[in-house]
Amino acid sequence: MIDVTPADAGRLGDIVRSARPGTTIRFADGVYPVTGDYSKSLVISKPGITLRGASGDPAKVVLDGQYSIGAIVYVSADDATITDLTLKRAEDHLVHSYPGPSGPDVKGLTLHRVRMIDSGEQFLKVNPNVTRANFVDAGRVLCSEFTMTSAGRANIERAYGCYTGGIDVHSGRDWIVRSNTFQGIYCEDGEVAEHAIHFWVGSRDTIVENNFIQNTSRGIGFGLVENGPSRAYPDNPYPGMFVGHYGGTIRNNVIIADIPQYDTGIELDQARGSKVVHNTVVETGSATGSFSSIDYRFPNTSVSVHNNLVRRITVRNGAVGTVSHNVENVPVSWFVNAAAGNVHVRNTAAGAINRGLALGSTLAGRDLDGFPHALGPPDIGADEYLS
Repeated sequence: MIDVTPADAGRLGDIVRSARPGTTIRFADGVYPVTGDYSKSLVISKPGITLRGASGDPAKVVLDGQYSIGAIVYVSADDATITDLTLKRAEDHLVHSYPGPSGPDVKGLTLHRVRMIDSGEQFLKVNPNVTRANFVDAGRVLCSEFTMTSAGRANIERAYGCYTGGIDVHSGRDWIVRSNTFQGIYCEDGEVAEHAIHFWVGSRDTIVENNFIQNTSRGIGFGLVENGPSRAYPDNPYPGMFVGHYGGTIRNNVIIADIPQYDTGIELDQARGSKVVHNTVVETGSATGSFSSIDYRFPNTSVSVHNNLVRRITVRNGAVGTVSHNVENVPVSWFVNAAAGNVHVRNTAAGAINRGLALGSTLAGRDLDGFPHALGPPDIGADEYLS
């Protein structure tokens, strides 16, 4: 265990680099400026390193990049954990993880109870190494907050459009993104930002569940482009076919759009074998830029879409899917108070209650309150109504 205080802020880069494997670096309450060049970043290059706020209150420990450092934390070793603290105002990324030039793979990165505020580019960025031979797998993002403030939007990287997003993972396998909140990730001029949660470039078997996403440009994405780099897996599940995302499940998420900068809730592009079940996507009249609640696209896309409450489902460019027991054009009156973020269904939502397809607990997961869905028939959407 290494204990640090705000007086150690200028030494954090050296402290983290020199820590032995398995060390926990425990931060006393306060603000820690993390500014300067790469040498000042917190680089985790040994396995089992933990960055932890000592008090257990993420709001009381703040690592602030002040938009003067590329990334606050870099991770290139197994079993890194970041928990109970706040990261804010990086020029590029708050956390950036990738393997070294010659590997090996990186596994077991965990973000738990982390407040991520105002990043110039993607808040959490995950890449393979430059040779695309090694990858970052089995990551966990749990119970964390991703927030873009109005002040933060003025510092978004604009060289590539509205180049910001929440979680952006290239070619990652077996990730779980669960019980997080995402707020305000968009550009004021309406140019489409990246997703709150995005897994692509051949990512595989991702689970995205029980997240709350409000007023972001795009919600959840599996895949993106029709062709390009991907990831070759030893079992080669789809020989000769470009796949943007293999398998994976998107379930029990709540997406609320109340801004004109909103575009799409859930999109599936060259996603094969992916399942989208029991999500609630609410788009108010203020979401004037809305394209689709759930969109699946491109010829290699083959998905299952069931038990979702949405405004609109679209299919494009030769995609196919097994699509049933969804409700489109859902009236806002079905929800307790959608504008305030409460999308529990009212007892008058007859079109949703007991109208779903029984999927079994393994696929359906748990609703937005942690309750199992009824075995037959369940309610449609992310809330299982309890009388």
